[in-house]
Amino acid sequence: MLERYLEKKSAISETLIVTKEQQILDNVEFETLTEIVAGLRPIKIGLEKLCSQKATLITAERVFTFISGELNKRNSEFAKNMKRSLVQRIIEKCNVSLVGLIQYLNFGRRYDAAAVTVDLERFPNKNSWI
Repeated sequence: MLERYLEKKSAISETLIVTKEQQILDNVEFETLTEIVAGLRPIKIGLEKLCSQKATLITAERVFTFISGELNKRNSEFAKNMKRSLVQRIIEKCNVSLVGLIQYLNFGRRYDAAAVTVDLERFPNKNSWI
């Protein structure tokens, strides 16, 4: 909905000028909306991928890596907060042994080797946020 609002920004502004009404949002607020929409776009793409019928835990790991990478590209405070929250939830919920088992079942890798391939070190640990 915010994305649609930003698409119609010029039409809304022109209408407000014609009707001699006060502007609803100033430029700083429009910039904030743009940052929010840009930060939520990778999440939307990731959720669409996760909701597919063929999604597995390995797909989820790739999706989270994609989302984290996309949020890293953004310099906004919103994107930084989104990434921090996402990483915190992943660290709380991630079960390395379970992901290793799924990799073993899907790809036939040795269980111990598969469990090690999950790279949680690319995410900061819980204590680094304090």
